[in-house]
Order: sequence, then C-alpha cells, then structure tokens
Amino acid sequence: MSYATVLITHVVNDAVIEGFIPALLNLRHDPDSPLIVITDHKEVHMDTLIATPLGAQISILECDVFNPLAIIDTLNTYHILPNLVFSNSDHLQASTAIVADFFHLPSKDWRHCLVFKDKYLMRKQLHSAHLYQADYQLLSAKDLYLDNLAISFPIVAKPKQGVASMDVQLCMDKNELLSYCQDFWQSKTLPILVESYVAGRLITLETLGDSERLVAVGGFEVTLTEPPHFVELDAVWNTPLCLHYRERCLSILQDIGVELGVCHSEFIITPTGDVHLVEINYRSIGDGREFLLHDMAHYPWFDTIVRLHQGVSIAELEADFGQLAISTHARIHYIVAPQSGTICAAPSPFNKQTQQTVIIHQPLKKQHQTIQITHSNKDYLSRLLAYSNCENTMNDAMNDAIVDLQWQFQS
Repeated sequence: MSYATVLITHVVNDAVIEGFIPALLNLRHDPDSPLIVITDHKEVHMDTLIATPLGAQISILECDVFNPLAIIDTLNTYHILPNLVFSNSDHLQASTAIVADFFHLPSKDWRHCLVFKDKYLMRKQLHSAHLYQADYQLLSAKDLYLDNLAISFPIVAKPKQGVASMDVQLCMDKNELLSYCQDFWQSKTLPILVESYVAGRLITLETLGDSERLVAVGGFEVTLTEPPHFVELDAVWNTPLCLHYRERCLSILQDIGVELGVCHSEFIITPTGDVHLVEINYRSIGDGREFLLHDMAHYPWFDTIVRLHQGVSIAELEADFGQLAISTHARIHYIVAPQSGTICAAPSPFNKQTQQTVIIHQPLKKQHQTIQITHSNKDYLSRLLAYSNCENTMNDAMNDAIVDLQWQFQS
C-alpha cells in the first residue's frame, strides 16, 4: 500500500484547479507522496491539469464518483491508502464522507451531507426541528397536472437537488407553475420542490468547523435580479444586516448539524426580522467569491480548509492566525449577459490598486463566444472583485470600474 492524498471531483472548476489542488499538494504529509484525483471526467481533467505547473505531481483515476463503493474499490485496486480524502463538490460530499470514514480519516456525517444537498430532505429536517415555517411540497412527473398541489401562490419552484439559481423560478399562479413543470420535465425527470415564496433580503454565512466547534468567518449581503428568476448580481461582505443576524444564523447551522470543514449557507431575512434558511452548501462558496476570501483573509483560505480535514482544530488555527473572522471590506459584482447572442467585443482582465482598494476584473466569457440566456450564473460575462480597508473608497472604485467595462453583442 502507498499513502496518498485523495481529491474526489466531478467537473473541472477553478476552485479545485487553482485553489484546492495547490493547497493539497502544499500540505501533503510526505512531499514525495502523490496527489490522486478521482473523477468521472478523466480526460478533461488531464487536459486541464497537464497545462499547469503542478500537473506532473498529480495522478488521475476514473470511476463513478457518485458511488462511494466504487471509489473505495478503485483505491484498493491501485493499492492506495489515503491519508486525506477531500472534495469541494456539492454533489459528492456524501460519497466523500463515506470513503473518508471507511479509511478512518476525519469525515463529515454522510447523513448530514445527504440531507443538506437534498432540498426536500433539508426542509423536512428543519421543519421537524421547528426551524422552518414555510409550506413546501415535492412534485414528480406523475403530478404533471398539479391536482394535489397544497400550497398557496406565489411559490418558488426549483429542482430537488439543483445548483445555484439553475431552473429556479417564482410562479404567481397555477398556469405559470404548469408551464414551468412542463418545460422542466421535457428534458429532465427529476423531482421539483415547490415552497411558499418568502420575501426579504438574502445574506450568506461562511463557516469553518472542526467537528467540535463551528465559527463564523463572515457573510455577504446579496443583490438578486428581479423575480421570476434569482440570479446573483452583487454581494457585499459583512454589511450591518449580516453582522446583526450572524449569531442567529450560526445557531441554526449548529442545530442542524454543520460540523467539519467549510460551509456556505444562505438565509432570507424577512421584513419582520425572521431568519429563513434557504440552502446549505457543505463546501466553500463559489462563483469567484472563494478567491476573494483568499485574497482578503489574514490566513490562506484553501490551506485552512484542507488542514481542518487533516484533523487540525479550530483552536490550533486560532493559535496560528488569531480569530478566523474576516473584517476587511469586500464586494463582488457580476456582469450578466443582457441577451442571447455572440460577443463582439470583450474587455480585458486586470488587477490594480486604486488608493486603498484592490480591484480585479476576471472575464468569464470570450470574444466571439455565443451566449444562450439561462437565467442563472451561466449568464455571467465577467466578475469584478474588490477589497479594501475603506468601504467608501472600495465602492467608488467598483462603481467606476463597472461603468468602464464595455461588452458588445450581436443577436
């Protein structure tokens, strides 16, 4: 048996390639031990990693990563004994937890991973713990005519195991819901969760945990597009609203069982001050905000998450870095495609410092690329990230940069 660090992943994404792979390589127990990437998309990972300076230090194996028994069998077949098993994928937390537990390594509770990913199961658990007040119901393709619908409109419809804002829609009446279901079930057979629409302001909470202690790092207040869709447009770190509700949100996460590693959760704060948990993502925040946290934190974001999965305690991290809460002012703004079409002109990336503010522009689409509007984060053209010790200076620099960015489309 050879010891190895094991990363389990599904599709190629920036957080894994640019964040967690360097961290996993940096924190190996033995510098000569390999990093094994296990994926069900081997070729595309090989094409991506071979172009990086770290590619030569990585081995890639392929199996059904949604099946933890297949992962265990693959590791045993290749005589690999993991000393760390990690994933940052929404869909693979339960599989990863089972594999890590099998090899007696630090692991999340796989039951919690399963529940958090399944929006219906999560609402059932919250409801039984008296933490969820909205009405909700699960629909399958056999319910096409909605004869048994028991929720009053308006309602929000979304896939039971969806990601981000993909296929999420506000429906004001039965006809709108029928149209949504018919369109969705034309291409997919997945169940749909419907729930009462809860109006309010959206905030996030980012946490780190060692299975004994859960600490709040901070959170974003998020601006969304107008309904019926819910695409994130802008997010500001640690607004007064985030700070006011931080402890209440943290208490909810502790009650529902968030424990090990990093977690990104979303809450709606209603006009009456109620806290409504929308979603738990038992991994690092995405859409570029993980890199914003890495840049503005007083400790290495990706390394710290990996260390928690190596069994390092929150107390040990605090001894190294002090409190893990991040107090820097920060903001991220997304440029969203205004229409379907082909990009005729695209602005260049940049990274610059203006007075007290660092501002970064990261294009996500290229000139001549064709865009088909999906009303989700797949419509992002680029993102602007900014952080500063001065909130006013940061916002002025960000607003100037937004005005200067010019994208041109041809239908």
